[in-house]
Amino acid sequence: MTTLFAVIGILAVFSFITLASLVRKWKRIVGHAVSIESIWQVWMETSEISESQRNTRESLLAKLDQLNRESVHQSLLDFEASLHGEKTPMIALRRELMDSVDRRLLNMEILRLPEEVKTKLRAENSEMMQSDAQADIYIAANDLRMLLLREYAAQRFNDSIEGDWFDVYQKASRLKQKGARNFIQRTLAGNQSTVDDARYQTMTLVDHEIRTRLLQMPAGAQFPGFTSDQTDSGNGG
Repeated sequence: MTTLFAVIGILAVFSFITLASLVRKWKRIVGHAVSIESIWQVWMETSEISESQRNTRESLLAKLDQLNRESVHQSLLDFEASLHGEKTPMIALRRELMDSVDRRLLNMEILRLPEEVKTKLRAENSEMMQSDAQADIYIAANDLRMLLLREYAAQRFNDSIEGDWFDVYQKASRLKQKGARNFIQRTLAGNQSTVDDARYQTMTLVDHEIRTRLLQMPAGAQFPGFTSDQTDSGNGG
């Protein structure tokens, strides 16, 4: 928890960085037609991406059948359509990416639960993935969707760079992961205390503060020490 507060401190400093000082670090793409469909075609059907990106793609696609892939594709198109009515589409895109990181965290934690706990939890909640295999597919689909949304953010808004807000959010998510795991297990066991509740509420408030500050960061802002190599996921762009 102390480390999460340290993250907020770092963000507070960067909140005073002016947009003018960042102009030299990024350029808007002018007149470049960017769409989810064009990105999908490049990522899914060509070799016009880096070797590491191809390796990531093949690793994810190995877990997804054609129906899963089509579902991810349609979900991305639907999300892009939803941006048309947004006054601040880049911020809406960041929120969606943050939610994607959170979905990954939650489902990874559920997979780590003891088998008897998962069985009971799934029996009581029909909306949950009813097997580890289904959960693995869901996580892979979420990771693929997140990866392509990052590419969309890069091409449309120049909002994807090494050590940016996304890498910070992934780092913060990893830091809160242990607390979330303990809370889930104690809640399911029915022995959570008022101390547990208070700790979780504090963690939730800290997470909200981090999200709020990161949503305010200009595109192209970098945070020394926060790179995708130092976060929990390789999908940082």
